[in-house]
Amino acid sequence: MKHRSTRSLGWSLICLWGIAGCETAPSQQEAERKQQEQLYKPLLALVKESRASVEKFLETKLKREYIHPTDRNLEGEELKMWLEQVEGDLMPRNEKMCALVRAHANPELDGPDLTKQFKTLLAHQEGWSALHEKWKKDRVAYNWRAPSPFPRLLQRELEDKLKVVPQE
Repeated sequence: MKHRSTRSLGWSLICLWGIAGCETAPSQQEAERKQQEQLYKPLLALVKESRASVEKFLETKLKREYIHPTDRNLEGEELKMWLEQVEGDLMPRNEKMCALVRAHANPELDGPDLTKQFKTLLAHQEGWSALHEKWKKDRVAYNWRAPSPFPRLLQRELEDKLKVVPQE
């Protein structure tokens, strides 16, 4: 009889917890929605802002369609303008992007392709930042660009992720 009452008590507690609204693990849909709000949307906004900023810089400051000439290094006024853009705009925004990725990336939700784009973003910023800091501190010259490119597919993949995530 004791065994039966213990089982009955267990079921009663389970039912009570369910009725009382005990916390349960978030559903896949809730996790995806959280990922959308905490990572995809703000990261996509920063990526778009960065692209627009570079385009404006090219149009208004350099007045050409490329940053780095193929026949020479940046120098003089061009270099000064580029360093102002890099230090005052690009690198701080890249750091914000990397902070979002570090805080919210989830390989289970993001999949291997987007995770690859996140890794490429981190490598881009960390490599560039290291070179730039070495130049500022020790005056070790470099070619004024990141050793690895910005992940070109990041914007499209974020946009694709936002289309897939269910809306309420």
